[in-house]
Amino acid sequence: MGDRPGRPRLLALVLVLITAVVAVALLTSQSSGTDAANVGDSGRGEPPPAADGRSCKPTRSNPGGTNNYIPEAPAADSLGSGFVITGRVRSADGCKPLEDVRVQVWLATKSGSEQDNRASVRTDADGVYRIETDPTVAQFGEPNIHVGYDDGDYRAVFIRRVVDLDDKRAVVDLTLRR
Repeated sequence: MGDRPGRPRLLALVLVLITAVVAVALLTSQSSGTDAANVGDSGRGEPPPAADGRSCKPTRSNPGGTNNYIPEAPAADSLGSGFVITGRVRSADGCKPLEDVRVQVWLATKSGSEQDNRASVRTDADGVYRIETDPTVAQFGEPNIHVGYDDGDYRAVFIRRVVDLDDKRAVVDLTLRR
């Protein structure tokens, strides 16, 4: 049986339409998947200043951000060396720094997966937390880190942020609301 004369043209038209839809989707999509902003930098200088009281919006959780979060993850001062994860934790009510808040961080590195590289850290009197880790590696196409809060005093927040492979620091601030 031979092809009907219109079939090759119809197939070509369908392929062109599919290609156009994929191209539009790629051009309009977020480069980091789940609204994960790039928060990495060279590690030189001070982290950006804290937000003022007028612009202190609560941190929004990323969709699916709870992946690999473990309640009561063990505390640690270090998960390696060469990369620092730091940030400020504030209350959405007036942007006041929150002292002694437990924040969990996790990431994939050369030495292990996200399940192997996690720790809980506490904020100081200025609401600042800090942990040094081995540098992150690409996972699911891009190097990324996770920061979460879920201790009950405030609403839980789970976020994923991306960095570049040559970054030395990631600054991840959290603004928590009741």
